[in-house]
Amino acid sequence: MTIAPGDTRQLSTLSRLGLFGAVDLEQCSELLVKCSSKSLSPGQMLLYKDQVNHSMFVIVDGHLGMHLQEDASAIVILNPGDTVGEMSVIGGQPTSAFVIAQSNCKVLEIPEKLLWEFVSSDLNFAKNLMKLFVKRMLDLNRLLYQRLHDEASSKIKAEKDSATGLYNKEWMKETLPYEMTRCAMRNRALSIMILKIDRYDNFIRSYGSYTADKIFQAVANAVQIQLRGMDMAVKHEDGCIALLLIGTDEIQAENVAKRIHKAVNHLVLCDQKLNEKFTLSVGVAEMADEDYADLLIARTQAALDRATKEGGNQTSH
Repeated sequence: MTIAPGDTRQLSTLSRLGLFGAVDLEQCSELLVKCSSKSLSPGQMLLYKDQVNHSMFVIVDGHLGMHLQEDASAIVILNPGDTVGEMSVIGGQPTSAFVIAQSNCKVLEIPEKLLWEFVSSDLNFAKNLMKLFVKRMLDLNRLLYQRLHDEASSKIKAEKDSATGLYNKEWMKETLPYEMTRCAMRNRALSIMILKIDRYDNFIRSYGSYTADKIFQAVANAVQIQLRGMDMAVKHEDGCIALLLIGTDEIQAENVAKRIHKAVNHLVLCDQKLNEKFTLSVGVAEMADEDYADLLIARTQAALDRATKEGGNQTSH
């Protein structure tokens, strides 16, 4: 495409593009004839990532894709009227993405020097350029937010058991040292509680793994209902749940255990074949000055073992 002075058809085409909306194209014709055009085939590269770029491109026809990697899917599809390259020109930085034709495509190339001449010669062009620039920034911000949201969601899914909503042991291994350090610096208490479903192995033998899993899910739900928003529940072992209780000393943790005992004791499953009462053995330990994560877990486990050996359905510390 070549823009010739007085070429009303080409000027009409440009006037429909956002960048040239309300722009006096006849007045700018001397600048337009200095612009060049490019025709791209599907898959053809317009801009490489990290390329030094001195032109803005306006899509006249077809579609371009922005890619973070050359062989990856497009993160943004650009349509007629959209621009590309302006951020590297205005910011004076290398390009941030690969720009590849998604279809047969025609673009108008406006070199940097001409771009600023357009800005100086027509206020509407300057306004349109600013609008397009702001739109691009907002689109990129939305894209970044969505990517961060998706990554966070994926991380949570990886950290949590889908059936119970409990965190996994790997999460506990990463989180506990951090929380212990944070609480120590703020002079706050921290307690660990490990709960074991009494006779859980018998449930597996008597009713099978499927029913035992349903029992565990019901107990996990009953336990989590008793927790505050800052408390965190972890799938510790088969039939065992660990609780990370921030800002909770040993006495307060024992009160939490009492509520949990009561909730689980009253738990009823809608299964006619399952006529069982459920109880828990619970071990509690409060963080001490000399504790590190593995030691605190070991002390809590030792308390749980005492509760189990003494017949279960009780809390030990």
